[in-house]
Amino acid sequence: MQEKKNKRLLVLLVVLLAATAVTFWYGKRDNTFEVDETLFRKADLREVNEVVLQSAAGKVDLKYMGSAWKVNEQFNADRNMIEVLFATLREAKPKRPVAQSQQDSISNVIEKRGVKISLISGGKTVEEFFAGGNEAKTQAYFKGVGAGSPYVMSIPGYRVYVSGIFELTEKGWRDKYIFGFNWRNFKNLAASFPNHPTDDFLVEMDDNFFGIKGVQTDTAKMNNYLDAVSLLTVDEYIDATPALDSLSKKDPLMLLTITDIAEKKYVLKIFSAGSHQFFGQVENDWSVLHENKIRAILHPKRYFLK
Repeated sequence: MQEKKNKRLLVLLVVLLAATAVTFWYGKRDNTFEVDETLFRKADLREVNEVVLQSAAGKVDLKYMGSAWKVNEQFNADRNMIEVLFATLREAKPKRPVAQSQQDSISNVIEKRGVKISLISGGKTVEEFFAGGNEAKTQAYFKGVGAGSPYVMSIPGYRVYVSGIFELTEKGWRDKYIFGFNWRNFKNLAASFPNHPTDDFLVEMDDNFFGIKGVQTDTAKMNNYLDAVSLLTVDEYIDATPALDSLSKKDPLMLLTITDIAEKKYVLKIFSAGSHQFFGQVENDWSVLHENKIRAILHPKRYFLK
């Protein structure tokens, strides 16, 4: 009797396992999406020479002009950031469409608060889509212009917020080098210390070497100094604030003026805000400067004397 009961239970178990397997398999098939990994990668990136990023924060036009990428046709672009941009466009893949119940809300959010990306080749738009994410910036979404469903995006092998690169403002795309000109056209450099004028000096060519005119100059120190100035970069560009406006009314810690052979001048004002904080001003643009980089160029005339 018990043996028959055990056999019936065994048969029931087999039937239940089979039913579970069938349910799991078909359920899995129902929830598996065949996603086209080439979505948002229709353009030939080798031919793209302009990328326009439009959002509520403004418009950023990245364009290859002559021999370099420009930001809004005004500033040199950071080459590293351009490489990151194209790497993202090349490697980002859709994982799955967002849930049906969220499609309308997420579409609305990324179209209103996200960024519209336009890839352009020879003046012709070859691809457009929206990019955005959730509030915590942990989940990225892309959506084609005029398309229905947004997609969850990722870069395989990396845990990154894919849409982040598109959300940079103009300042985030700008080249970090302060003196962005060809140093082969360098004519002279004037360093001025408004509060210590005896430390001022002028660097120019003298007997095939750069030195301080009228004094014997330590050539090694001078070459290292000019290298430090030519490689000087900002940590970040920042917007003007009342505190910076107030700082600008004071004498700068140092004023660097570089003149090229066409007599064009490049001027950097360096201000100290105390507590090892340094700010730079070039025309009306403000930037944060790293203390170590500034210390490398805050040298008075006597530092270079033999």
